[in-house]
Amino acid sequence: MNNKALRQENDDEYTPEAAALIMRLRVFVTMRWITVAGIIIAALVASMVVKISFPTLPVYSTATVIALYNLVLLWQLRRLGAKKPELIIEIARRFGNIHLFLDLIALTVLLHFTGGIENPFIFYFVLHITAASISLHYRMVYMLATSALLMVALLVGLEYAGAIPHINLVGFAESTLYQEGSYILVILVALATLLYATAYMVTAISGELRKRQRQVMQLREQLLEEKTGELERASEEITKLEEERNRFLQFLGIAAHDLKAPLTAIQGFLWVMLGGYAGELTDKQKNMLERSSLRIKELMNLISDLLDIPRIETGQIVQEMKQASLRQIIKHSCDDVRNQAKEKGIRLKTELPDALPKVYGSASRLQQVITNLLDNAIHYTPEGDVAIRVKEEKKRILIEVMDTGIGVSPDDLPHVFDDFFRSNNVDTKGTGLGLSISKRIVEAHGGRIWVESPCPETNHGSKFAFTLPKKEPN
Repeated sequence: MNNKALRQENDDEYTPEAAALIMRLRVFVTMRWITVAGIIIAALVASMVVKISFPTLPVYSTATVIALYNLVLLWQLRRLGAKKPELIIEIARRFGNIHLFLDLIALTVLLHFTGGIENPFIFYFVLHITAASISLHYRMVYMLATSALLMVALLVGLEYAGAIPHINLVGFAESTLYQEGSYILVILVALATLLYATAYMVTAISGELRKRQRQVMQLREQLLEEKTGELERASEEITKLEEERNRFLQFLGIAAHDLKAPLTAIQGFLWVMLGGYAGELTDKQKNMLERSSLRIKELMNLISDLLDIPRIETGQIVQEMKQASLRQIIKHSCDDVRNQAKEKGIRLKTELPDALPKVYGSASRLQQVITNLLDNAIHYTPEGDVAIRVKEEKKRILIEVMDTGIGVSPDDLPHVFDDFFRSNNVDTKGTGLGLSISKRIVEAHGGRIWVESPCPETNHGSKFAFTLPKKEPN
């Protein structure tokens, strides 16, 4: 029997909660192997290609230690099958907690030997807290976040006070950056805000999802045991779960909204520094702060997309619907992307019928869909044309966005409207939610959206099209 079959047989003996926890620990094992490889490759590239000077031996040694205790965790996971079923979850969590704290110590050691506070990868502690939030109890996650912050603060403080030597990334950052109090304060405040905000959001969502998982499993067992005459009661339970799902979507919207305030505050701090109000910055310092500001902007875009999903799925978009001018909607969308197209030398064309009827819908949401399709077309078109065309049919209006760009690969075509989908073979931007949100908006209007690549008319590029019903719904 091969390892995969043996693993599947063991998983079948676990409870659903235990199997899910063990699966997450296996994912962590895989992520550590990737991390070890990434550390070694990054150290080689930084020292040999980019010519940044720092001690590489401690970095390689730390990667080796991570690999060793990862092997220990892998061995421990394989021995779990011999434990009593009621003890498996407790033991697995204990293993996970120990190894996550070891990860934290290893990250801190790596940070010390790779520049300390001047290393922009200091914010990678957020990824560690995200991974921990998926499997740990929320109290343990906040303890881990606090430990991470204290370790970084202790490391930075000891280097600042001269108690331990500071290792400068020669050729990358100024040698005195670790002694600039205002810079240290801003970075620590930003790190603390991101750590606790991430812990709050991910533990809340993962905890709710685990709760839903248990409820679904209980419902499944109940349905298997019940007779045909009890199906009506099961249907009522499903309706309740759907209502809870809608409440969860509302909760997701509230959580995402609450995250905007700390991120906006962090962005404000960075803008103050970039504006020179906290003192003069070197070009390298300014570059690091600009990159941090860009990452925060990407997080805020993700939060905006997460806010859109519950608003659409809970039916709020229906309240925004009224008679709207499609011609004006298209004009505003073209105005939004015109400068972007001009900068790339792309011709933006429109083909609209002379008499274009009004549509019943949310003007802002339809503009969001069209702008997103135009923006994607321009982004993936190195040169050439992007055109938007509207056709009036008997019972519907057809809107098409065509480009002469790189097109969509056949493997990606079935997935372009999936949540968080991002193609692997091109330079992909954004959160991976734009097209999935566009699909939700179009379907909320009673329409349909699809993609064809290559574009049938030109045999290259791609064509995104969607329909809207002509008549106002009853």
